[in-house]
Amino acid sequence: MKSNSNLVKKFAVTLNVLILSGGMIACSNNNTEQANSQVQNNHSGTKNETNAKQPPWYKGPSEEQLKAVQMDNASNTIVSSGPYGEKAIGANEIQITKEQMAKIKAGDFTAAIAMGFLGDDWSAQQLAGLKSEFKKLGIKVIAETNANFKDTTQISDLETIKAKKPNILISIPLNAQTTARTYKAIADSGTKIVFMDQPAEGMKAGKDYVSVVSADSFGLGMNIADELAKAIGGKGDVAALYYAPDFYVTNQRYEGFAARLKAKYPDINLIAVQGFQDPNKTQEVAGALLTRYPKLKGMYASWDVPAMGALAAARVAGKTPEEFKVVNENLGNEVALAMANNDFIAGIGSQRPFDQGVAEARQAALAIIGAETHPYVAVPSLAVNRSNLEKSYQEIYHKDANAEILKALTK
Repeated sequence: MKSNSNLVKKFAVTLNVLILSGGMIACSNNNTEQANSQVQNNHSGTKNETNAKQPPWYKGPSEEQLKAVQMDNASNTIVSSGPYGEKAIGANEIQITKEQMAKIKAGDFTAAIAMGFLGDDWSAQQLAGLKSEFKKLGIKVIAETNANFKDTTQISDLETIKAKKPNILISIPLNAQTTARTYKAIADSGTKIVFMDQPAEGMKAGKDYVSVVSADSFGLGMNIADELAKAIGGKGDVAALYYAPDFYVTNQRYEGFAARLKAKYPDINLIAVQGFQDPNKTQEVAGALLTRYPKLKGMYASWDVPAMGALAAARVAGKTPEEFKVVNENLGNEVALAMANNDFIAGIGSQRPFDQGVAEARQAALAIIGAETHPYVAVPSLAVNRSNLEKSYQEIYHKDANAEILKALTK
């Protein structure tokens, strides 16, 4: 649920929720008529082309990414670079030795966690990973905040946290610009900051913050494209719902999706793309696309919440799961259940938010004892479909899927 300066004038965060992580700024008052009039397209019908008008922040893939989109499999690898072009270090490479562990535990350190949103599975799993690892490290969490997608609330939360003087802050900036001054003040007070997904504007790794830890967003987009291609038989017209604000990770996710389609699937035409501001109002935007393009075979949704909006729109439009497929990022429980029930959700490029939280905690702990850290850490993506849903759920959540999902998989 997750969007940069150029990276995020954004998921709000956006992430989500990471999302943010997931998660993003809610400020839209679209209605169906408005959304219908805003659909961006330039349908020429040319194969192997993205015929839709691209988002205003769209830059296109780098040379390295153009090579990456040709690879056979985007799962369990990392193709993204950091928000300033930093080479990624895999999250599994962030390890703490016994000697470092002893030093961390002896420090009696404290941490604060400032989330942009806490109402989705991505955020909940980030928090679970952070708290689990901080407990192992003997670091006490003295503050947890939820800005509920409002950057003004997040600034207030951060000012409250600053007064508590934690040794560590883990946070995802809802708006990289408006929150930057407050984050910088916290850094100047001596708190070590690790960012989820994107840094606040004007801050530099190694000076103002420890590192950014993120999913491999470009790889996520590639996996989403692969799953859509499999679901629709490798041909047909499709559309995309992208997160409108300029948020680095959601930008990368969409760019990976569009580049992979163009490179690998010449008979799939991305004929229309439409941005959304409020993830809770995507049914209206998706509905406008389906009204204008009734023969669409599939739709990309930036993460699980907008995917459920697209699913609802498909039902209203009279589509069946056999003729229309929705793909998205993030294995939330709602989309997992829909997938298990063969209900429109056909494929997911999933983050591993619990593992991301663990890596964030480790980076911060190493920084506080003066050990080596890395400016950009990435967690590999995972392609999920109904055939590997149960196993993927265990890998992502570190526990079994709930009984409702497991029962649906037996049908």
